[in-house]
Amino acid sequence: MGLVPKVTCRRCKHRYSALRQRCPKCNTRMVRQSSRVPGTTPETVKGTAANAKVAANRKWQLIFGAILTAAVVIAFIVMIVVSMNDTGNGGNNRPDVPDITALPTPDTTESAAPTETPEITNLQIFYYSDDKTGSGFTATVGSKTPLIPVWYPRNLLDVEYKWSSSDETVCTIGEDGVVVGVGTGTATITLTCYGKTAETTVYVRN
Repeated sequence: MGLVPKVTCRRCKHRYSALRQRCPKCNTRMVRQSSRVPGTTPETVKGTAANAKVAANRKWQLIFGAILTAAVVIAFIVMIVVSMNDTGNGGNNRPDVPDITALPTPDTTESAAPTETPEITNLQIFYYSDDKTGSGFTATVGSKTPLIPVWYPRNLLDVEYKWSSSDETVCTIGEDGVVVGVGTGTATITLTCYGKTAETTVYVRN
């Protein structure tokens, strides 16, 4: 190693003695490195206001960085916990569906409409074309006499009525209105229809 240091040409990269001012190959002037040390600034001098401000800024930067790091870590932990819960539930995030078997079953049975009671204005008992209402007729033991119910107004259909005898030892009457003589005597035949009544008297003879 020589006592005189060598330098490298910044242009052609040729190494030559540092005693030369120019490169012997390309004649490029040698540039010497500056030995000056940069001066200090107020920010780097302890005890100055600028240095205290820089220290305070650095302190708040560290605090903010720590808070931000903690927030990121917490968010990451929450995401892991939520994903684990979803995995445990089979990934089913749908709301619970109520059990339809526990719900009350609506009553679909239609209630029957109330039947209107026909209004009878007059009721009579006929024997063929003869009105026997309030009067009477004669029958014999064993005879059959058909009676006919007549109600007003006549346009009423499916009217319900009932026959009855005051003394069935004298005569009986069926649903068809036929009077049968049983024994001698007198009995009253009554016709009932929606609150209205009509009567006739039967005289049974031998």
